[in-house]
Amino acid sequence: MRSRLRNAPTFVLALALALTAIGAAIASDRRVEVAVDADGGVAVSRVVAALADATGQDVKAPESDLALPVRGLAGALGRNLLRDCLGDDVAIEFTAEAVVLTIPEGLGRDDAWRARLERLATRTEEAAGRRARHELWARPSYRPNDPSRPTVCLVHGLNSSSGGFVHMIPLLEEAGYGVVAFDYPFNQKLEDSCDEFEADWKAFREQAGERRPWSIVAHSMGALVARSYIEGPGRGRGDVDSFIMIAPVNQGAHVARLQPVLQMISRLSAVQRKKTTEALAELSEGPGLSAEDMLPGSAFLKRINSRPSNEAVPYHTLAGDVGLLTRDARDRIEDQVDLMTRNAGPFSILTRAAVGELTPVLDELTDGTGDGAVTVASTRLPGGPEPVVLAANHAELIRAPLLFADPGPVVTMPWILRWLKEDRGGEPTPAPAPVPRGE
Repeated sequence: MRSRLRNAPTFVLALALALTAIGAAIASDRRVEVAVDADGGVAVSRVVAALADATGQDVKAPESDLALPVRGLAGALGRNLLRDCLGDDVAIEFTAEAVVLTIPEGLGRDDAWRARLERLATRTEEAAGRRARHELWARPSYRPNDPSRPTVCLVHGLNSSSGGFVHMIPLLEEAGYGVVAFDYPFNQKLEDSCDEFEADWKAFREQAGERRPWSIVAHSMGALVARSYIEGPGRGRGDVDSFIMIAPVNQGAHVARLQPVLQMISRLSAVQRKKTTEALAELSEGPGLSAEDMLPGSAFLKRINSRPSNEAVPYHTLAGDVGLLTRDARDRIEDQVDLMTRNAGPFSILTRAAVGELTPVLDELTDGTGDGAVTVASTRLPGGPEPVVLAANHAELIRAPLLFADPGPVVTMPWILRWLKEDRGGEPTPAPAPVPRGE
Protein backbone atom coordinates (compact mmCIF):
# COMPACT_ATOMS: atom_id res chain seq x y z
CA MET A 1 0.00 0.00 0.00
CA ARG A 2 2.81 2.38 0.95
CA SER A 3 4.45 1.62 -2.38
CA ARG A 4 1.32 2.59 -4.29
CA LEU A 5 0.99 5.87 -2.41
CA ARG A 6 4.61 6.58 -2.95
CA ASN A 7 4.24 6.05 -6.69
CA ALA A 8 0.97 7.97 -6.96
CA PRO A 9 2.54 11.42 -7.33
CA THR A 10 4.79 10.09 -10.07
CA PHE A 11 1.82 8.68 -11.96
CA VAL A 12 -0.20 11.85 -11.52
CA LEU A 13 2.75 13.95 -12.65
CA ALA A 14 3.24 11.80 -15.72
CA LEU A 15 -0.45 12.05 -16.56
CA ALA A 16 -0.38 15.79 -16.09
CA LEU A 17 2.66 16.11 -18.33
CA ALA A 18 1.02 13.97 -20.99
CA LEU A 19 -2.17 16.03 -20.88
CA THR A 20 -0.11 19.21 -21.07
CA ALA A 21 1.74 17.90 -24.10
CA ILE A 22 -1.51 16.95 -25.82
CA GLY A 23 -2.98 20.36 -25.03
CA ALA A 24 0.14 22.05 -26.36
CA ALA A 25 -0.04 20.01 -29.55
CA ILE A 26 -3.71 20.93 -30.03
CA ALA A 27 -2.99 24.56 -29.28
CA SER A 28 -0.13 24.56 -31.81
CA ASP A 29 -2.52 23.64 -34.65
CA ARG A 30 -3.52 26.81 -36.47
CA ARG A 31 -7.00 27.52 -37.76
CA VAL A 32 -7.50 29.69 -40.81
CA GLU A 33 -10.89 30.83 -42.08
CA VAL A 34 -11.62 31.98 -45.62
CA ALA A 35 -15.05 33.49 -46.24
CA VAL A 36 -17.51 31.94 -48.69
CA ASP A 37 -19.02 34.49 -51.08
CA ALA A 38 -22.72 35.08 -51.73
CA ASP A 39 -22.66 32.64 -54.68
CA GLY A 40 -21.30 29.81 -52.53
CA GLY A 41 -17.71 30.04 -53.78
CA VAL A 42 -14.34 30.56 -52.14
CA ALA A 43 -11.55 32.57 -53.79
CA VAL A 44 -8.60 30.25 -54.37
CA SER A 45 -6.22 33.21 -54.15
CA ARG A 46 -7.39 33.88 -50.58
CA VAL A 47 -6.93 30.23 -49.64
CA VAL A 48 -3.36 30.24 -50.95
CA ALA A 49 -2.55 33.57 -49.29
CA ALA A 50 -3.98 32.49 -45.92
CA LEU A 51 -2.14 29.16 -45.91
CA ALA A 52 1.13 30.71 -47.05
CA ASP A 53 0.93 33.32 -44.30
CA ALA A 54 0.00 30.78 -41.59
CA THR A 55 2.87 28.44 -42.51
CA GLY A 56 5.49 31.13 -43.18
CA GLN A 57 5.85 30.37 -46.87
CA ASP A 58 6.79 33.04 -49.39
CA VAL A 59 4.32 31.83 -52.03
CA LYS A 60 2.70 34.42 -54.26
CA ALA A 61 -1.08 34.10 -54.33
CA PRO A 62 -2.79 33.94 -57.74
CA GLU A 63 -3.81 37.32 -59.12
CA SER A 64 -7.01 35.98 -60.66
CA ASP A 65 -10.39 36.15 -58.93
CA LEU A 66 -11.19 32.51 -59.70
CA ALA A 67 -13.71 31.15 -57.18
CA LEU A 68 -14.22 27.47 -56.44
CA PRO A 69 -17.80 26.45 -55.57
CA VAL A 70 -18.16 24.82 -52.13
CA ARG A 71 -21.95 24.84 -51.84
CA GLY A 72 -24.65 23.17 -53.89
CA LEU A 73 -24.23 20.31 -56.35
CA ALA A 74 -21.08 21.72 -57.95
CA GLY A 75 -19.81 22.44 -54.42
CA ALA A 76 -19.37 18.72 -53.74
CA LEU A 77 -16.87 18.55 -56.60
CA GLY A 78 -15.25 21.80 -55.48
CA ARG A 79 -14.76 20.52 -51.94
CA ASN A 80 -13.20 17.28 -53.17
CA LEU A 81 -10.89 19.15 -55.51
CA LEU A 82 -9.73 21.48 -52.72
CA ARG A 83 -9.01 18.50 -50.44
CA ASP A 84 -7.02 16.81 -53.21
CA CYS A 85 -5.00 19.96 -53.88
CA LEU A 86 -4.11 20.58 -50.22
CA GLY A 87 -3.55 16.96 -49.22
CA ASP A 88 -4.33 15.05 -46.05
CA ASP A 89 -2.13 17.19 -43.79
CA VAL A 90 -4.66 20.03 -43.71
CA ALA A 91 -8.02 19.36 -42.09
CA ILE A 92 -10.83 21.18 -43.93
CA GLU A 93 -14.25 22.03 -42.56
CA PHE A 94 -16.93 23.68 -44.65
CA THR A 95 -19.53 25.89 -42.98
CA ALA A 96 -22.20 28.10 -44.48
CA GLU A 97 -20.03 31.19 -44.04
CA ALA A 98 -16.44 29.97 -44.40
CA VAL A 99 -13.91 27.30 -45.25
CA VAL A 100 -12.02 26.46 -42.03
CA LEU A 101 -8.50 25.08 -42.50
CA THR A 102 -6.62 23.47 -39.59
CA ILE A 103 -2.86 23.36 -40.13
CA PRO A 104 -0.66 21.05 -38.01
CA GLU A 105 2.54 22.26 -36.35
CA GLY A 106 5.64 21.84 -38.49
CA LEU A 107 3.89 21.86 -41.84
CA GLY A 108 5.53 25.15 -42.78
CA ARG A 109 8.99 23.52 -42.62
CA ASP A 110 8.03 20.93 -45.22
CA ASP A 111 9.40 21.60 -48.74
CA ALA A 112 6.70 19.37 -50.19
CA TRP A 113 4.08 21.67 -48.64
CA ARG A 114 5.59 24.74 -50.30
CA ALA A 115 5.61 22.91 -53.63
CA ARG A 116 1.95 21.98 -53.14
CA LEU A 117 0.96 25.62 -52.51
CA GLU A 118 2.97 26.82 -55.50
CA ARG A 119 1.36 24.18 -57.69
CA LEU A 120 -2.13 25.24 -56.61
CA ALA A 121 -1.30 28.89 -57.33
CA THR A 122 0.10 28.03 -60.77
CA ARG A 123 -2.82 25.81 -61.71
CA THR A 124 -5.25 28.51 -60.64
CA GLU A 125 -3.62 31.08 -62.92
CA GLU A 126 -3.63 28.58 -65.78
CA ALA A 127 -7.31 27.82 -65.19
CA ALA A 128 -8.22 31.51 -65.06
CA GLY A 129 -6.38 32.09 -68.33
CA ARG A 130 -8.10 29.17 -69.96
CA ARG A 131 -11.52 30.22 -68.71
CA ALA A 132 -11.20 33.79 -69.99
CA ARG A 133 -9.23 33.09 -73.17
CA HIS A 134 -10.58 34.36 -76.45
CA GLU A 135 -8.52 34.64 -79.57
CA LEU A 136 -8.78 34.94 -83.30
CA TRP A 137 -5.79 33.03 -84.64
CA ALA A 138 -4.40 32.04 -88.02
CA ARG A 139 -3.45 28.72 -89.54
CA PRO A 140 -0.23 28.59 -91.60
CA SER A 141 -2.48 28.62 -94.66
CA TYR A 142 -3.51 32.24 -93.99
CA ARG A 143 -2.02 34.83 -96.34
CA PRO A 144 -3.21 38.40 -95.84
CA ASN A 145 -4.30 40.29 -98.95
CA ASP A 146 -3.59 37.34 -101.25
CA PRO A 147 -6.41 37.08 -103.83
CA SER A 148 -5.23 33.61 -104.80
CA ARG A 149 -5.84 32.34 -101.25
CA PRO A 150 -9.02 33.91 -99.86
CA THR A 151 -9.65 33.68 -96.13
CA VAL A 152 -12.34 31.73 -94.29
CA CYS A 153 -13.02 32.49 -90.62
CA LEU A 154 -14.46 29.61 -88.55
CA VAL A 155 -16.61 30.23 -85.45
CA HIS A 156 -17.51 27.29 -83.18
CA GLY A 157 -20.59 26.70 -81.06
CA LEU A 158 -21.60 25.53 -77.58
CA ASN A 159 -19.50 22.87 -75.82
CA SER A 160 -16.91 23.13 -78.56
CA SER A 161 -13.81 24.96 -79.78
CA SER A 162 -12.06 25.51 -83.08
CA GLY A 163 -10.97 21.87 -82.69
CA GLY A 164 -14.51 20.94 -83.72
CA PHE A 165 -13.53 21.91 -87.28
CA VAL A 166 -10.48 19.62 -87.33
CA HIS A 167 -11.81 17.54 -90.26
CA MET A 168 -13.12 20.55 -92.21
CA ILE A 169 -9.96 22.64 -92.07
CA PRO A 170 -7.78 20.40 -94.33
CA LEU A 171 -10.58 20.27 -96.92
CA LEU A 172 -10.82 24.07 -96.99
CA GLU A 173 -7.04 24.41 -97.29
CA GLU A 174 -6.85 21.78 -100.06
CA ALA A 175 -9.46 23.83 -101.92
CA GLY A 176 -7.16 26.88 -101.80
CA TYR A 177 -8.44 28.81 -98.77
CA GLY A 178 -6.52 30.28 -95.87
CA VAL A 179 -8.07 29.63 -92.48
CA VAL A 180 -8.43 31.71 -89.33
CA ALA A 181 -10.50 30.62 -86.33
CA PHE A 182 -12.11 32.27 -83.34
CA ASP A 183 -11.97 30.55 -79.94
CA TYR A 184 -13.94 31.87 -76.97
CA PRO A 185 -15.37 30.67 -73.64
CA PHE A 186 -18.65 29.10 -74.76
CA ASN A 187 -20.40 29.27 -71.38
CA GLN A 188 -20.22 33.03 -70.88
CA LYS A 189 -22.98 35.48 -71.80
CA LEU A 190 -23.39 35.64 -75.55
CA GLU A 191 -23.17 39.43 -75.50
CA ASP A 192 -19.63 39.11 -74.10
CA SER A 193 -18.66 36.62 -76.81
CA CYS A 194 -20.07 38.94 -79.46
CA ASP A 195 -18.06 41.89 -78.12
CA GLU A 196 -14.89 39.77 -78.00
CA PHE A 197 -15.37 38.57 -81.56
CA GLU A 198 -15.73 42.10 -82.89
CA ALA A 199 -12.69 43.34 -80.94
CA ASP A 200 -10.51 40.40 -81.98
CA TRP A 201 -11.65 40.59 -85.61
CA LYS A 202 -10.71 44.27 -85.86
CA ALA A 203 -7.41 43.90 -83.98
CA PHE A 204 -6.29 40.88 -86.01
CA ARG A 205 -7.06 42.47 -89.37
CA GLU A 206 -5.40 45.74 -88.39
CA GLN A 207 -2.24 43.99 -87.19
CA ALA A 208 -2.08 41.84 -90.33
CA GLY A 209 -2.73 44.86 -92.55
CA GLU A 210 -5.65 42.96 -94.03
CA ARG A 211 -7.67 44.86 -96.64
CA ARG A 212 -9.56 42.06 -98.37
CA PRO A 213 -12.90 40.72 -97.12
CA TRP A 214 -13.21 37.31 -95.47
CA SER A 215 -15.87 34.64 -95.53
CA ILE A 216 -17.36 33.36 -92.27
CA VAL A 217 -18.44 29.76 -91.66
CA ALA A 218 -20.15 29.38 -88.29
CA HIS A 219 -21.62 26.36 -86.53
CA SER A 220 -24.62 26.39 -84.18
CA MET A 221 -24.27 29.11 -81.51
CA GLY A 222 -21.29 30.51 -83.42
CA ALA A 223 -23.70 31.83 -86.04
CA LEU A 224 -25.21 34.15 -83.42
CA VAL A 225 -21.74 35.43 -82.51
CA ALA A 226 -20.92 36.10 -86.17
CA ARG A 227 -24.33 37.66 -86.88
CA SER A 228 -23.82 40.17 -84.09
CA TYR A 229 -20.85 41.59 -86.02
CA ILE A 230 -22.22 41.29 -89.55
CA GLU A 231 -25.51 42.93 -88.59
CA GLY A 232 -24.08 45.38 -86.05
CA PRO A 233 -22.94 49.00 -86.35
CA GLY A 234 -20.02 48.00 -88.61
CA ARG A 235 -22.26 46.39 -91.23
CA GLY A 236 -21.02 48.79 -93.90
CA ARG A 237 -17.32 48.00 -93.60
CA GLY A 238 -17.32 45.54 -96.51
CA ASP A 239 -15.01 43.12 -94.71
CA VAL A 240 -17.30 40.07 -95.03
CA ASP A 241 -18.11 38.67 -98.48
CA SER A 242 -19.91 35.44 -97.58
CA PHE A 243 -21.71 34.12 -94.49
CA ILE A 244 -22.46 30.40 -94.18
CA MET A 245 -24.43 29.22 -91.14
CA ILE A 246 -24.41 25.53 -90.23
CA ALA A 247 -27.28 24.49 -87.94
CA PRO A 248 -27.62 28.05 -86.58
CA VAL A 249 -29.69 28.59 -83.44
CA ASN A 250 -31.37 31.66 -84.91
CA GLN A 251 -34.70 31.09 -83.18
CA GLY A 252 -33.31 29.30 -80.13
CA ALA A 253 -33.15 25.71 -78.87
CA HIS A 254 -35.05 24.15 -75.98
CA VAL A 255 -32.35 21.52 -75.44
CA ALA A 256 -30.12 24.33 -74.18
CA ARG A 257 -31.86 23.64 -70.85
CA LEU A 258 -29.68 20.53 -70.61
CA GLN A 259 -26.47 22.57 -70.47
CA PRO A 260 -26.21 22.48 -66.63
CA VAL A 261 -26.34 18.66 -66.79
CA LEU A 262 -23.66 18.56 -69.50
CA GLN A 263 -21.54 20.96 -67.44
CA MET A 264 -21.80 18.74 -64.39
CA ILE A 265 -20.74 15.68 -66.38
CA SER A 266 -17.73 17.55 -67.76
CA ARG A 267 -16.76 18.80 -64.30
CA LEU A 268 -17.06 15.36 -62.76
CA SER A 269 -14.89 13.89 -65.50
CA ALA A 270 -12.16 16.50 -64.95
CA VAL A 271 -12.12 15.95 -61.17
CA GLN A 272 -12.04 12.18 -61.53
CA ARG A 273 -9.17 12.32 -64.02
CA LYS A 274 -7.16 14.49 -61.59
CA LYS A 275 -6.81 17.23 -64.20
CA THR A 276 -6.40 20.10 -61.75
CA THR A 277 -6.20 22.99 -64.21
CA GLU A 278 -9.11 21.67 -66.26
CA ALA A 279 -11.20 21.00 -63.14
CA LEU A 280 -10.53 24.45 -61.70
CA ALA A 281 -11.51 26.06 -65.00
CA GLU A 282 -14.65 23.94 -65.34
CA LEU A 283 -15.82 24.44 -61.76
CA SER A 284 -15.21 28.19 -61.74
CA GLU A 285 -17.20 28.86 -64.90
CA GLY A 286 -20.49 29.15 -63.10
CA PRO A 287 -23.81 28.45 -64.85
CA GLY A 288 -24.05 28.21 -68.62
CA LEU A 289 -25.12 31.78 -69.33
CA SER A 290 -24.87 31.34 -73.09
CA ALA A 291 -27.36 28.45 -72.90
CA GLU A 292 -29.84 30.77 -71.19
CA ASP A 293 -29.34 33.27 -74.03
CA MET A 294 -30.16 30.55 -76.57
CA LEU A 295 -33.51 29.61 -75.09
CA PRO A 296 -36.40 30.60 -77.39
CA GLY A 297 -37.71 34.04 -76.51
CA SER A 298 -34.61 35.10 -74.57
CA ALA A 299 -33.76 38.78 -74.36
CA PHE A 300 -30.60 38.18 -76.40
CA LEU A 301 -32.46 36.47 -79.24
CA LYS A 302 -35.15 39.15 -79.29
CA ARG A 303 -32.46 41.80 -79.53
CA ILE A 304 -30.39 40.20 -82.28
CA ASN A 305 -33.42 39.12 -84.30
CA SER A 306 -34.80 42.65 -84.25
CA ARG A 307 -31.95 43.73 -86.50
CA PRO A 308 -32.27 43.43 -90.29
CA SER A 309 -29.94 41.15 -92.21
CA ASN A 310 -26.93 42.74 -93.88
CA GLU A 311 -28.01 43.09 -97.51
CA ALA A 312 -24.39 43.55 -98.63
CA VAL A 313 -23.45 40.04 -97.44
CA PRO A 314 -24.73 36.81 -99.04
CA TYR A 315 -26.30 34.55 -96.39
CA HIS A 316 -26.51 30.75 -96.64
CA THR A 317 -27.97 28.21 -94.22
CA LEU A 318 -27.36 24.47 -93.85
CA ALA A 319 -29.52 22.38 -91.54
CA GLY A 320 -29.73 18.72 -90.57
CA ASP A 321 -32.78 16.57 -89.98
CA VAL A 322 -31.34 13.36 -88.51
CA GLY A 323 -32.39 13.45 -84.88
CA LEU A 324 -31.82 11.20 -81.90
CA LEU A 325 -35.39 9.87 -81.95
CA THR A 326 -37.09 7.93 -84.70
CA ARG A 327 -40.68 8.80 -85.58
CA ASP A 328 -41.85 5.59 -83.93
CA ALA A 329 -39.98 6.38 -80.71
CA ARG A 330 -41.48 9.85 -80.64
CA ASP A 331 -44.98 8.47 -81.19
CA ARG A 332 -44.53 6.12 -78.23
CA ILE A 333 -43.43 8.98 -75.99
CA GLU A 334 -46.38 11.11 -77.04
CA ASP A 335 -48.78 8.21 -76.51
CA GLN A 336 -47.48 7.73 -72.95
CA VAL A 337 -47.82 11.44 -72.21
CA ASP A 338 -51.33 11.48 -73.68
CA LEU A 339 -52.30 8.54 -71.47
CA MET A 340 -50.98 10.30 -68.38
CA THR A 341 -52.83 13.54 -69.16
CA ARG A 342 -56.15 11.71 -69.69
CA ASN A 343 -55.95 9.92 -66.34
CA ALA A 344 -57.73 11.63 -63.49
CA GLY A 345 -55.78 12.86 -60.51
CA PRO A 346 -53.26 15.51 -59.51
CA PHE A 347 -50.47 14.09 -61.69
CA SER A 348 -52.48 14.71 -64.83
CA ILE A 349 -52.51 18.44 -64.06
CA LEU A 350 -48.72 18.47 -63.63
CA THR A 351 -48.25 16.47 -66.80
CA ARG A 352 -50.45 18.85 -68.82
CA ALA A 353 -48.42 21.78 -67.49
CA ALA A 354 -45.19 20.15 -68.65
CA VAL A 355 -46.45 19.02 -72.07
CA GLY A 356 -46.28 22.56 -73.40
CA GLU A 357 -42.47 22.29 -73.30
CA LEU A 358 -42.34 18.69 -74.56
CA THR A 359 -43.40 19.18 -78.18
CA PRO A 360 -40.67 21.66 -79.19
CA VAL A 361 -38.04 19.54 -77.46
CA LEU A 362 -39.23 16.45 -79.34
CA ASP A 363 -39.08 18.46 -82.57
CA GLU A 364 -35.40 19.13 -81.93
CA LEU A 365 -34.69 15.47 -81.22
CA THR A 366 -36.81 13.76 -83.89
CA ASP A 367 -35.83 12.63 -87.38
CA GLY A 368 -37.26 14.91 -90.03
CA THR A 369 -37.76 17.96 -87.82
CA GLY A 370 -34.44 18.40 -85.99
CA ASP A 371 -30.78 17.39 -85.92
CA GLY A 372 -30.70 16.36 -82.26
CA ALA A 373 -30.09 19.90 -81.04
CA VAL A 374 -31.79 22.40 -83.37
CA THR A 375 -34.98 22.17 -85.41
CA VAL A 376 -34.88 22.98 -89.09
CA ALA A 377 -37.44 25.70 -88.38
CA SER A 378 -35.17 27.34 -85.79
CA THR A 379 -32.37 27.79 -88.34
CA ARG A 380 -34.51 30.16 -90.41
CA LEU A 381 -34.23 33.95 -90.48
CA PRO A 382 -37.12 36.16 -91.63
CA GLY A 383 -36.30 37.30 -95.14
CA GLY A 384 -33.28 35.02 -95.29
CA PRO A 385 -32.61 32.07 -97.59
CA GLU A 386 -34.43 28.82 -97.03
CA PRO A 387 -32.07 26.32 -95.35
CA VAL A 388 -30.61 23.49 -97.37
CA VAL A 389 -31.56 20.41 -95.34
CA LEU A 390 -29.10 17.51 -95.25
CA ALA A 391 -29.47 14.02 -93.83
CA ALA A 392 -27.10 14.54 -90.90
CA ASN A 393 -27.15 15.24 -87.18
CA HIS A 394 -25.83 18.33 -85.42
CA ALA A 395 -22.26 17.07 -84.98
CA GLU A 396 -22.18 15.25 -88.31
CA LEU A 397 -22.76 18.49 -90.21
CA ILE A 398 -19.16 19.50 -89.45
CA ARG A 399 -17.88 15.97 -88.73
CA ALA A 400 -17.10 17.01 -85.17
CA PRO A 401 -14.45 14.80 -83.52
CA LEU A 402 -16.82 14.27 -80.60
CA LEU A 403 -18.55 11.62 -82.76
CA PHE A 404 -16.11 11.26 -85.65
CA ALA A 405 -12.54 10.68 -84.54
CA ASP A 406 -11.22 9.93 -88.02
CA PRO A 407 -11.06 12.17 -91.10
CA GLY A 408 -13.62 11.51 -93.78
CA PRO A 409 -16.23 13.15 -95.96
CA VAL A 410 -17.89 16.20 -94.43
CA VAL A 411 -21.48 16.30 -95.62
CA THR A 412 -21.65 20.11 -95.78
CA MET A 413 -18.39 20.69 -97.72
CA PRO A 414 -19.81 20.53 -101.27
CA TRP A 415 -22.27 23.29 -100.43
CA ILE A 416 -19.70 25.37 -98.53
CA LEU A 417 -17.17 25.23 -101.37
CA ARG A 418 -19.86 26.03 -103.94
CA TRP A 419 -21.07 29.11 -102.06
CA LEU A 420 -17.57 30.37 -101.26
CA LYS A 421 -16.73 30.27 -104.95
CA GLU A 422 -19.96 31.86 -106.16
CA ASP A 423 -19.93 34.66 -103.57
CA ARG A 424 -16.50 35.73 -104.83
CA GLY A 425 -17.76 35.99 -108.38
CA GLY A 426 -16.77 32.52 -109.50
CA GLU A 427 -18.68 30.55 -112.08
CA PRO A 428 -21.90 29.08 -110.69
CA THR A 429 -21.65 25.38 -109.99
CA PRO A 430 -24.43 22.80 -109.98
CA ALA A 431 -26.05 22.16 -106.64
CA PRO A 432 -24.47 19.18 -104.89
CA ALA A 433 -26.48 15.96 -104.95
CA PRO A 434 -28.42 15.31 -101.76
CA VAL A 435 -26.84 12.81 -99.40
CA PRO A 436 -29.15 9.81 -98.86
CA ARG A 437 -29.95 8.88 -95.28
CA GLY A 438 -27.60 6.41 -93.72
CA GLU A 439 -24.59 7.25 -95.91
